[in-house]
Amino acid sequence: MFSGISLMGCIKDIPSLKGDNYREWKKKIDLAFVLAKVDWAIFTPFSTKPVEPMRGTNEADVAWQTKERDYTNQRMLFDLEKKQWTNANKK
Repeated sequence: MFSGISLMGCIKDIPSLKGDNYREWKKKIDLAFVLAKVDWAIFTPFSTKPVEPMRGTNEADVAWQTKERDYTNQRMLFDLEKKQWTNANKK
C-alpha cells in the first residue's frame, strides 16, 4: 500500500540546519525540491509546439523577418518549458 508523500509534510520534516546535521538536512531539502517539481508537472499541461510561420506571396521582407523573429522566441520558450516539464515528469 502506498501512503504517499506530500510536499507540505516533507517541508515540515526538514530540520533546522546545524553544524552536525548537514547531510540529513540536504537530503530532505533535495526531496522537497523534487516533490515541488513533480507537483508542478502534474498540474501544468504540456506546452504545444508553436506553428512555424509561412511567408505569404505578397508579404514584405520586414513583416516576414518580424514573423521569423517572433517564431524563434516562441520556439525557444517552448523548448525550455518542454525540457523543464519533461525532467519534472520523469521524477
